[in-house]
Amino acid sequence: MTHRPLMSDQTLFRDPDLFEFAHLPEVFNYRDTQLEDLAFALRPALRGARPLNTVLRGIPGTGKTTAVRLLFAEIRETTHAVVPVLVSCQTERTQYAVFSRIFLALSGHLPPPSGVSNTRVMAGVAHALAERGAVLIVCLDDVTRLIADGTLDSVLAPLLRMHEAWPGVRTGVVLTLSTPEADLSRVLDPSTLSVLQASEVLFPPYTAAEVRGILADRLRAGVYPGVVPPAVLDLVVERTMACGDLRVGLDVVKRAVLHAEREARTGVTAGDVLAAFAVSRHLHLTVAVEALTPAERAVLDAVLREERGGGPAVAGQVYDRLCGEMGYAAFSERLRKLETLRLVDLYVRPGRGRRREVVVREGVGEVAAPQAGVAEEEECRYETGKG
Repeated sequence: MTHRPLMSDQTLFRDPDLFEFAHLPEVFNYRDTQLEDLAFALRPALRGARPLNTVLRGIPGTGKTTAVRLLFAEIRETTHAVVPVLVSCQTERTQYAVFSRIFLALSGHLPPPSGVSNTRVMAGVAHALAERGAVLIVCLDDVTRLIADGTLDSVLAPLLRMHEAWPGVRTGVVLTLSTPEADLSRVLDPSTLSVLQASEVLFPPYTAAEVRGILADRLRAGVYPGVVPPAVLDLVVERTMACGDLRVGLDVVKRAVLHAEREARTGVTAGDVLAAFAVSRHLHLTVAVEALTPAERAVLDAVLREERGGGPAVAGQVYDRLCGEMGYAAFSERLRKLETLRLVDLYVRPGRGRRREVVVREGVGEVAAPQAGVAEEEECRYETGKG
């Protein structure tokens, strides 16, 4: 049977929202153990007690944020005596920004953008909690950014010690870590670490069978029958496993179906998947690069320009390319942040002095290239003696 070409007012999607990263699935498969462990840690809050602080560890796309969102939604439906607040550390990266987000959840409006100290914002949070008699649970989602910025301790300490300044206030935290090797004992003050006393829940990477099951479930509900043949789904699973991130698979499916629609076809082909994967495979890098501050981006661009010059990028020469835009101490700090965010690797090579080489991770140049060349004509050259 020959399929009719797809008309301009037709679509292959039943529900395209099912392929969005923020979609909350009705059934959350393959994470029963993790959900039970997290629910156990949060359960004391339902009885008016302080919950157990918890760290969720796992590479990106393993279900950490989804688990938190599901349980927080259940808490909101169950009781008003617990206030769960999910804070994205990709966007809320300062102490004031995090506290303001908590204040918003309790009061329904943000504090003034200026002229109000962190202490006053926290006092407002504590007062609202005391009035309600509620327990506060804050999830700091993807704290790798706060670790990179050096602000994690300044955010955590006031939350964990709120009961000392405001007796009777009960708080707990959930931290999600997308860099499983991160050692909190190296970035937190010992006094903060002693109060945190967090239990840990590991979110292992999904297996190929699990990825296939999740994507198949979304496809059954999200597109019409026959749009993605089994062999094409196998290719999506293969490419997703190569990246180790389920979000890549969801993005590939969405882009591949849109590509088939644009070509007025009623089915997705392997070519659609490969074209979509070329864009989706560096999804996590795109998110990390887009979240960089202008100063951090300037350092990354300088590294990329140095690498294009041939040979390894040496930290001192990268700094010279910045033409005095920042001091060397600030440059070194931002370089370390890029390493923490897994955009570059730093190596100290033997020889005279401390020769630090900077190696850009695979895919970063491809993601960052459009902006990396913007200042090419304005960059200073070593011959000028600047920097």
